[in-house]
Amino acid sequence: MNMSQLIRTAIYGVITMLTVSLPGLTSPMQAGVQLDIVAKFRNGGVELDIVTVVDSEVEASKSKVALLGIATPLRSSFSFRREEWLLLIELWSKAVKSQSDSWKTIGSMTETETAHASVLTISAGPGIKFAINSPRKGPVTYVLSKDELARFAGILYRVKEFFHDSAAGDRNLGTQRAGGKHRPTGCSATRDRLHWPKILV
Repeated sequence: MNMSQLIRTAIYGVITMLTVSLPGLTSPMQAGVQLDIVAKFRNGGVELDIVTVVDSEVEASKSKVALLGIATPLRSSFSFRREEWLLLIELWSKAVKSQSDSWKTIGSMTETETAHASVLTISAGPGIKFAINSPRKGPVTYVLSKDELARFAGILYRVKEFFHDSAAGDRNLGTQRAGGKHRPTGCSATRDRLHWPKILV
């Protein structure tokens, strides 16, 4: 299994465990890695989750990753750096302004820093539709109702602030080193440090 695929599966294993509130749950993450389930949305038997991950052992500007995941119950996710998250906000804003009785594709974006890139497509209609097409798992879709638009918008800007902190820190910090060698940076570095084989789903 590709490392990025392993990480997505593992993260959604964590989300599942947190959802059912298993007694005595302890964090399976490595030291220096923090995962936060920012929000959950449900529509029938489908769930959409927004997750942030921080790896404190890589360069500050590269240490943060956000995930948008859909469970149908097949689980698939799309990862974002700050630039991709800003593009998501742009597509979201266009979709909000394009509400109608029929569905219309607003735009799509392709995942970066992974060998098996998923594609996220945003559509507008009676709500907003998120579709993640994974090269391994195929498509999963979540429809966000009009009643949830305001809440989701708040989450978008909350995660934007999450990224803003690391962008500001990068102006003051140079590249971190460990043992005389550069640390790996970016989404792939964070994924490489995360591994929870005992909770794969």
